[in-house]
Amino acid sequence: MISVIVPTRNEEELLPRCLESVLSEKEEIELIVVDGNSSDRSLEVARSYTDQVLALKNSDLAAQLNAGADIAGGDTLLFLHADSSLRPGAIAQLKKISAKVVGGAFRMQLDDNRFFYRLLSLGGNLYCRFTGTYFGDRGIFVRSSIFEQIGGFSPLPIMADVEFSRRLKSYGKTVLLEGPVISSSRKFDREGALYTLYLITYALAAYRLGVSPELIKEKYYRQS
Repeated sequence: MISVIVPTRNEEELLPRCLESVLSEKEEIELIVVDGNSSDRSLEVARSYTDQVLALKNSDLAAQLNAGADIAGGDTLLFLHADSSLRPGAIAQLKKISAKVVGGAFRMQLDDNRFFYRLLSLGGNLYCRFTGTYFGDRGIFVRSSIFEQIGGFSPLPIMADVEFSRRLKSYGKTVLLEGPVISSSRKFDREGALYTLYLITYALAAYRLGVSPELIKEKYYRQS
């Protein structure tokens, strides 16, 4: 069984699309939503889709992901952002490959079909495929036994997904599945596509160079 863990915070608008995409899959799944102290109707929305809803006072993403994994009963864990959704057949793809790899992610496609946005999606997917470094908006998945061995997500304020995927590679083969996962373009729309691309590139380079995650987060989310 696949356990799909959805962290959310103030996502009442996009959360239904995410959860409906999971529940529409014709495979056995367990849906878990972990709310991080939302001030909107996210909890109410989540409870209308699944009985497995955790409400945390801590809005830290890594804590939400780990809390969901703690109660999950599936052999494979899929972490899906609340502003993302699955294309039909994604879970079937995952079930077909899950026993052969330790984990991985899906290709990502922004939900805006403009040419530059398609280029952004393509570039990010190529980066993930060739480096084995996966971003959370691509639906990171991992065998539950491996997740326990790794020790879950590290309590970082940002880049916890990148740090986790880099540790994951040391446990065996990972893969980028076709998917795709459809992710919201709202940050690109709000802050500008080129500036957001700069922020992503900055965050990756700064993390690799050892810059404090706290400083990276401050710059990355300054206008959010």
